[in-house]
Parts: sequence; C-alpha cells; structure tokens
Amino acid sequence: MSEHPTVSVADAAAAGPTREARTVQLLGLALQFSGREDIFVPVPPKGAASVPFTLKEGTDCRAVVRFRVDGPSVTGLKIIDVRSMSGVELGGREVLLGDFRRGGPYELALPPERVPSGPRARGLYDVYAALIDAEGRVLDRHDYRFEVKRDWETPDP
Repeated sequence: MSEHPTVSVADAAAAGPTREARTVQLLGLALQFSGREDIFVPVPPKGAASVPFTLKEGTDCRAVVRFRVDGPSVTGLKIIDVRSMSGVELGGREVLLGDFRRGGPYELALPPERVPSGPRARGLYDVYAALIDAEGRVLDRHDYRFEVKRDWETPDP
C-alpha cells in the first residue's frame, strides 16, 4: 500500500503552482453572509496585485470556491488557505473537496467560519488559497487580501 505525503498549511505556504502538471484552475472565490450581498474575490491575472476588501469583525461567512478540471481526473482534491497579518502566519484551514472528473466549472461551499473579532484582530490580512491533489501537488494558487474592521464600510452618499 503506498502512502501519500501529507501537506500541511505551512508546507503549502512555501509551494507554488506546478506549471507542468496544472490540471485544475481556480476560477474564483465568493464569500457569503447572512443578510448581506456576497463578496466576490476576483482572481487577478498572475503577477497583478489583489485589491483588499473589508470584512466586519465577528460576522459569520461561508466561502464558495469555483474551479474547473482541465486535465485528467483529480483525486483527493483539497483547498488550503493560509492567513497572515503583518508578516506573521496566523494559521489557516484545510478542507477536502473530493474527486473530480475533467470538466466544470465546479462550485462548492466550504463550512462557515467566523471573522476574527476584537481590537487585535482588526487590520489587513494576506491570504492565499491553494488547490492540492492527493499526492500533495499544488495545482493552482490564488493570493488575496482583506481588512477586518469594526463595522462594514458604507458608501458615501
């Protein structure tokens, strides 16, 4: 029986997408909130900077990941996100998505999370999400930023 290496959140932070075996493409992320409009996190072209968006501290949200499989079927696909603030890694999470055939786009809602709260949680976060297969290969990766504030930003009248 062969063992597949496990990829930790820290391991994924050091890895970049593998160009030669890229079979999965991350198409986008959306954050869903109860009673508020969704926030769509655009996937900028490679090398372009991500524009930060605002999240209200303490709110519950659900991330929805959208991707497609361009090559052969992929097994054991999971998404890992790693979060850091002021250059300090704060951790992240890993969610198993499953096995997927060529095609898509696929859209899956991840378990809900609560946005950190309190004065020390407020500030700018750097995040990246990586799609990883059962062998531990990073198939695609997307960096984005958000800012936790005491309240939602309201547009000027």
